[in-house]
Amino acid sequence: MLPTVCAIALMADAAESLYPAYNYRGVENYKLFKGLVFDGSEAAEYVIDLTEPVETTGLLSIGVKIFSINSQGKTVFHYGADVLLAKQKLPFLRYEHELPALRRGGYLTKKPGANPPEIYQDGTLFHGECLQGIRDIIRCDQDGLLLACQLSESAQAKQGEFPLGKHNIFADDLVYQAMLVWVRQILGLGSLPSSTLSWLVYQPVSPIEPFYLKLDVTEQKANTICADISLISHDSQVLAVVKSATVTASENLKELFKC
Repeated sequence: MLPTVCAIALMADAAESLYPAYNYRGVENYKLFKGLVFDGSEAAEYVIDLTEPVETTGLLSIGVKIFSINSQGKTVFHYGADVLLAKQKLPFLRYEHELPALRRGGYLTKKPGANPPEIYQDGTLFHGECLQGIRDIIRCDQDGLLLACQLSESAQAKQGEFPLGKHNIFADDLVYQAMLVWVRQILGLGSLPSSTLSWLVYQPVSPIEPFYLKLDVTEQKANTICADISLISHDSQVLAVVKSATVTASENLKELFKC
């Protein structure tokens, strides 16, 4: 299945290409409709559709959807979001609370290329080497978790159509990996992302420096879990803030990830 962060990157890139004078600020109202699964039955062509932008004080909001036409001639929507572009980048934001010290290849962050945590081997996560950026679980409880992260050295070599300097899908994917980890550790279930209210980017994530990922659970109802997530640099600069990221959890997904 096409990862959520790749779908967001595709939609953002399409919007940016039309408005080169603007900077990417983030997305709002991301939704998964019917994910792209590359199993031989996928459509021959996919369309990225953009609406006319809504402008407010130097900020553009552009509705974007990815869709295809099925064999019956019907439109099938796959992903959608409002892409935010702005003349000015967001100002630097500092995380004011104390965090345990991190250093590359040192305390709490294992050296890139070392054996990944068990979460990449026990069915919690199903990601390949270049997406295995969680180095340690510093804290995990009913309220959320705090992770020590550092991108794999193979990530830059395998970035493909998604340059790290623009849309760092390897760092971004850790946002949803964190939710899967929390659901598995606390609820004992598997899960998949379904929607995100907003994702604001303050600074790019370094491809070589360690960073924190902090997740705060905001709502848990039946099989739906919502959380706010922050990416924070090793020197306490806020890199991105994600609001109301939502996953759907179930026992069936847990079993599926064992395959």
